[in-house]
Amino acid sequence: MMTYNVNKKESMTKMLAPAAMIVFALMTFVGAASAQEFSMRPKASTFAPQSGNNAAANTMFSGARDLIDDAQWIRAEQKFAQYISAYPQEKNLDQAMYWMAYSQYKLRKFNQSKETIEKLLKTYEKTQWKDDAELLLAQLPGQVNVKVDPVTVTVDPVMASAIAARIDATVQANMQNPEIQGRLAEAQAKMADAQARSQERTREAQERINERMIDAQAKFKDKFNYDFDFDFDFAKSGKGAADDDPSEFKIVVLQALFESDPQRGIAVSTEWVKPNSGQTVTCKRAALTLLARHGGKAVTPILLEVARGNDDLKVRTRAISLLGSNNDDSVIDALRDFALNSTQPEISEAAIFALSQNQSPRATGVLADIALGNKPIHLRRSAIANIANRQGEPAVDALFKIYDSSQDLEIRKSVIRGLGQRKSDRAWARLLEIARSSDNLELRKTAIGSIGRRGGQPAVDALMAIYGSEKNEEIKDQIMNSLAYTNDPKVTDMLISIAKNPQTPIERRRRIVMILAQHNKDPKVIQFLEDLLKAQ
Repeated sequence: MMTYNVNKKESMTKMLAPAAMIVFALMTFVGAASAQEFSMRPKASTFAPQSGNNAAANTMFSGARDLIDDAQWIRAEQKFAQYISAYPQEKNLDQAMYWMAYSQYKLRKFNQSKETIEKLLKTYEKTQWKDDAELLLAQLPGQVNVKVDPVTVTVDPVMASAIAARIDATVQANMQNPEIQGRLAEAQAKMADAQARSQERTREAQERINERMIDAQAKFKDKFNYDFDFDFDFAKSGKGAADDDPSEFKIVVLQALFESDPQRGIAVSTEWVKPNSGQTVTCKRAALTLLARHGGKAVTPILLEVARGNDDLKVRTRAISLLGSNNDDSVIDALRDFALNSTQPEISEAAIFALSQNQSPRATGVLADIALGNKPIHLRRSAIANIANRQGEPAVDALFKIYDSSQDLEIRKSVIRGLGQRKSDRAWARLLEIARSSDNLELRKTAIGSIGRRGGQPAVDALMAIYGSEKNEEIKDQIMNSLAYTNDPKVTDMLISIAKNPQTPIERRRRIVMILAQHNKDPKVIQFLEDLLKAQ
């Protein structure tokens, strides 16, 4: 329990009476459930791409971030912890620590979440994630008591964090006003009622997050992380059996042989991967990895032979996944066959992974074929996500082709999310077209969310323009959600104008109050809240 005692005299020069008004405005217009709805939603702008130069680190971070989008909290916590341990020199460890703490919060590991946040704030004092981390810390269980004699008021932690900086000693005098005390009692009753709806609002907020995720990447990378993890350094990864495991020792020796004499290493590995070699599955998979790493395109026939004929599924999937490591066009037809025609999902997924590593236009075309095929939906989404991550206009062409050729709602939404990742002017124009004029409400909402995630002044201007001419209330709400975390003064002015309009639905006005509460040091916002309270 945390108590803030305002029965002090040291802060007489601060803004006093406005703070009390802000308390009442927030209590009156925003229930505890609404506070939870907005504060618990990860910011669209905070899903910044990994900016390091380490490709392996980028891949791991991206996979962990996708798990956040997919609400896979256990796996996200594990993946971010692994990332922090494996790459202590990366520039975005503060972001990784925040998302690990967020995952721990969702898992109700409150003590661990608190420790992670405190470590983040201590280690990275100037981090841009400071506000997010402090807000998350404020939401950990435990009420915050604002003690104002002769009345002690218990408020929601999010509200307390938003107003505590402005509470001052003279609030004591204001609180002795019977009218104010009556308003507090009324606000407490409303908050108690809102608590009963908080679980449902949290679910709705999570659904909005899910609209923005590309869940195929998370499912694919997480499920097959071990299969496609080519690092078999047991000392680092903790994989493998005991120290005297013969397979582990043999792999270390084989790796040393490659470093001393690559040709001899290739010869030995080639013998290991044969069906009747007598080697363990672990040894065969490691040998395949070393072949691909040191043999280049010359070992492609060996990998293809194993991919097509080995009896062990794990060995086959390792060989297939490695076919994309050397950017060899000669394997694309085989990968296409594996992806589209195999009855084993593991084979298809390994082939999509390999195609995602091959940067040729032909590979892009095959991924588009997979997205338009009859494979399970998560595989088709995975193909779209991989196209969206590729460079160049051919990837944009492929996304357009998929969108225009498919009427499947989920596939089209995945394409829209992919277009949102592109910096292409053509992709931007298509997003605007869908957001403004699609005849499908869900597609419009997805496009608006993607525009918001792109960020920048063009996105802000476009969303404000759409809001100004829009008639559909759901679309208006989606636009507000997309603009919620921008600091653009024009957006603040627009939100205040909307809230002042008596025709604006009360629920939207409540949302606006919560959004504006994040700008709690802005004089315009403070004045607006005071004026709003006086008008009641």
